[in-house]
Amino acid sequence: MYRSVLKSNIFRSRLIPIARHFQLNSIVQCNTIVSAKISSSDEVYREWKDKIVYSSFIENSTLKLGYKQNKIMESKLKEMQNRNIRKSCEIKPFSVAMKQLQTKEFNELFDDGKISLENAENASVFHMPYKQIGLKVQKQDELADENNDKLFTGEWMSDYEYYDEHDQDARSLYGTPDRTIPSAKVPCGGCGALLHCIEPNIPGYLPSELFKGKSNEQLLTTICQRCHFLKNYNVAINVTVSADDYIEMLSTMKTEKALAILLVDILDFPCSIWPGLAEILGPQRPIIVVGNKIDLLPQDSSGYLENVRHCLTKSIIESGFSRNNIKNVALVSASTGYGVEELITKIHNVWGTRGDVYLVGCTNVGKSTLFNALLRSDLCKVQATDLIQRATASPWPGTTIRMLKFPIMRPSDYRLYLRTNRLKQEQYIQRANQRLRREQSKASKDVKHPTLLGHIGRTFVREQEEAFDHFSLRQSSGGPTPILTLNEKNEKYINSKWCYDTPGVVQPDQILDLLTTEEILLTIPKQMIRPRVYLLKKGMTLFVGGLGRIDFLDGPDFIRLILYASHTLPTVICNTSDACTLYKALLGTQLLGVPFGTAVRLAKFPSLESGPNILVHGTLEKHTTVVDILLSSAGWVGVNLPKHDEAIFRAWTPSKRGIYVRQPALLPNGLALRGKRIRGSLAYRLGEVFKPR
Repeated sequence: MYRSVLKSNIFRSRLIPIARHFQLNSIVQCNTIVSAKISSSDEVYREWKDKIVYSSFIENSTLKLGYKQNKIMESKLKEMQNRNIRKSCEIKPFSVAMKQLQTKEFNELFDDGKISLENAENASVFHMPYKQIGLKVQKQDELADENNDKLFTGEWMSDYEYYDEHDQDARSLYGTPDRTIPSAKVPCGGCGALLHCIEPNIPGYLPSELFKGKSNEQLLTTICQRCHFLKNYNVAINVTVSADDYIEMLSTMKTEKALAILLVDILDFPCSIWPGLAEILGPQRPIIVVGNKIDLLPQDSSGYLENVRHCLTKSIIESGFSRNNIKNVALVSASTGYGVEELITKIHNVWGTRGDVYLVGCTNVGKSTLFNALLRSDLCKVQATDLIQRATASPWPGTTIRMLKFPIMRPSDYRLYLRTNRLKQEQYIQRANQRLRREQSKASKDVKHPTLLGHIGRTFVREQEEAFDHFSLRQSSGGPTPILTLNEKNEKYINSKWCYDTPGVVQPDQILDLLTTEEILLTIPKQMIRPRVYLLKKGMTLFVGGLGRIDFLDGPDFIRLILYASHTLPTVICNTSDACTLYKALLGTQLLGVPFGTAVRLAKFPSLESGPNILVHGTLEKHTTVVDILLSSAGWVGVNLPKHDEAIFRAWTPSKRGIYVRQPALLPNGLALRGKRIRGSLAYRLGEVFKPR
């Protein structure tokens, strides 16, 4: 006992000065231009730093101190260093008799009184400050392996966290296909695909252990394997679905009397407008255009929504839709609820129940999210709200495989009267909340406060008849699952009109299908975009991650570009002559961010290709954005060019996908949102999230 205490005291007495030394070094390293993380893990940067004019990743890793703060830090570091030297001198040397007590194991840990860092990392096998002789501390992975038998419950839906794909014995717990069992005629409640256990790569797959022996009524409360992984683990399972199948599903409504709600991603149009959709829907099809994700767009002026609506309408008409067929253009946020109540009112007034309603659009525009929002609103019949499975909403493109639907409430005059009274009462609260968020934004300068929020209420509420959850997923074989589903042949629904959530049509100009789930999460903005402004000189190139590139070929000596993209996409500025070589060197590193992965994956990723040169004429005021250059789903760049000037640009994306010139610009006053110029840099600091009034 005495020996273990002695060794622990020796260990701590010698470890403390060294730990303080490490702490001192870490503070010193934070004062360098580039963080230690870059200099140690990214050797590519050290090799190519002379070619990099600007990098947002390096800028964000720089410790930003003024002259005064830097001097104060140096003084504190010097004082700490002197204090550590004095304390290390106060440590008394060990006697020869005490050194004789060291064992062979202790000598291996200490080499002539100095700690070996490689062995010190393994010191976690001892309980400190006392050494437990012969007792090894088990690591987390060892404990997990030992308790695996206790963690497994035998339920595939519950045990995914402990699944080991290399363990063949455990694989059977998570489902095996059975080709001898025919597919059911019951759709998945999350994506609409017919449930089966034939092949995992076909939409609607369920393991045979969960599929066998279940009636159609029990399958109605079940979601497929893909939807389960998307909802609970954000893991996308690849399925084999042809684009022709999508088109065939939508073609069924060509001869029907129905209203089409065309969803467009406001951050990605015209790439989120499929060119052939107008022909599929028919020349006389009434449509309501819905620009989704409006809450992620910065507010460059007080009337910016009208300009966005005008640009969206112009793009829809250029895509082949007739202006006479456009009944309304709405700007909503399906995730926050902004504008959804106004959209429902418009559907009631324009269409009523003269026919079915179809939500159509490309992948990843938010159809499933809007479907879920409408499901809990006054558009859905009250009796059916709790009987319809929610659609699977995920950033992965093509989540919905087949059509989901819910019955539409008949908007009688009395119901519309009650609904209007409710909206008037809630309008005052909404305006007060909007003023509060604006004041919070001015005080904290946080992007979450000015986000457009809305409330989706219910005028009519169904009385609670049951106390249990009808749609809880019970996969155990112990007890029966409560079944309560919507019967379409019931007299309440047999004459109803339906709202359908259709599968998304894959737009060939989008690049989302080239990315993995992790890369999609980095590419798609999750909060309001804060414009990044750069000052480019003639002959320079701006990289938007590894997904887009803008070359400034000719024009004035310098020009301002405004980038609207996710803040998780880093930017790099270099000379155009070095752009191709630098892109190959930085691809897969943190300097470009997306894409990333193994060398095999990066080799298969499509290379950047350029479209034709883009000539931009300055026709507006000095601080007004003239045009937007769209770089597919990665974002867009606003060009700020003074009047009577001309500039030539070249845009690059993977396989030349989605390069468009949008005029007029979506946010013409976006330059007013910039911050102050960064000293010695081509970039500006992030400014306000909305233009002050």
